[in-house]
Amino acid sequence: MSDELLQQMLDYKEIVELKARFARTADAKDWQGFRCVFSAEGKFDFGGGYAVEGGDAFVTEVAGQLEGAVSIHRFWLPEITFVSTTEAEGIWACNDYIEWTPDPVTGERRGFQGFGREYETYRKIDGAWKIAGWRVHYDRMDPLPRTPLPDSILGGPEVLRDEAYISGVTERQA
Repeated sequence: MSDELLQQMLDYKEIVELKARFARTADAKDWQGFRCVFSAEGKFDFGGGYAVEGGDAFVTEVAGQLEGAVSIHRFWLPEITFVSTTEAEGIWACNDYIEWTPDPVTGERRGFQGFGREYETYRKIDGAWKIAGWRVHYDRMDPLPRTPLPDSILGGPEVLRDEAYISGVTERQA
């Protein structure tokens, strides 16, 4: 194996881990960690004509969109193409689940589940890969069912009806 191919494989792994940090830090609302994923400059396109310039603006926008929300970002099937030793492009299949607090008047759930692709540009800056451009395109966006969720889980082992257990496994970890 050539040194060039080995380096490209290591870079591929670093980009995959970068995308994992994108999801984990966004869902944990770790905005400082989320910011470390992005370059200072670049275009970040939410679609529909709405885009922001720069990593700081992107983090601020995402933090505002996810305020008070439970989010789960999942990415898979990476298609990563190396343009040079310091630039790459990627396409990821994505599934986003975003649920804001229920409507205070009706108690109805508010949120969506999106299915689509994220398109990214990566740059190696000071030896570390960063997302330097991002665009999301949903093939499908489904609103969450409006009916409030039941208070308990039906079926399965008895532990799933234990309030202490449910609280323990759903607490946000620091």
